[in-house]
Amino acid sequence: MALNRKNKNDLILQLLRNLIKMSYTEISNEYLESLDNAHILLFHEEQKKAEEVEFKFIKTGLDKNNTCFYTTNNPEKLEQNMEKFGIDVKKNIQNGLLNIITIPKEFEDYEKIILAKVDLLPQDKKIRVVSTHYFDFNTEKKTQSMQEIEQCIDDSFHKIPGNFICSFHIPSVNKEIAAEFMKNLLDSHHEILFVTKDNKVEKYNFV
Repeated sequence: MALNRKNKNDLILQLLRNLIKMSYTEISNEYLESLDNAHILLFHEEQKKAEEVEFKFIKTGLDKNNTCFYTTNNPEKLEQNMEKFGIDVKKNIQNGLLNIITIPKEFEDYEKIILAKVDLLPQDKKIRVVSTHYFDFNTEKKTQSMQEIEQCIDDSFHKIPGNFICSFHIPSVNKEIAAEFMKNLLDSHHEILFVTKDNKVEKYNFV
């Protein structure tokens, strides 16, 4: 029997336990820095608020001499936003610590290259990765493909020496399939964060 939207949402809530609400400062300065070799889901409703978490994560890594990777389909805009946040983009690109990876604007093209990009990540130094997803997930075929990609990444995650944030813009996902998509992504990640419109970060432990 097919689940309606309400039942799917209820199912997600049943999977999430021990809700802890934290401020942006707590999640960026304390919680993310307490993790080690974690595959993290970051659901968000607004790009600007998500970038604050992502940029803090990258900036802290650069300060610790971690090699950082950030995927985007608009590198020029990203570099401008990073500079405004206080990241010395030019310096960190030149010294090899910051790597901005341009991804295609169409999901079908992204699907072809992403696993190859992950395979090229260094395994001999501490790294941080932010993988952004602003694709129009408007079909079950796309969401299923994305789920398979994330599972492949998680299957080989023991080879990644650092933390990996997968950032998903929820309004880009078709409302009819969003709940099922979010639920299925839980299987391939270790932590889940949700940045809400009111600039709060909700962190979930799930069993």
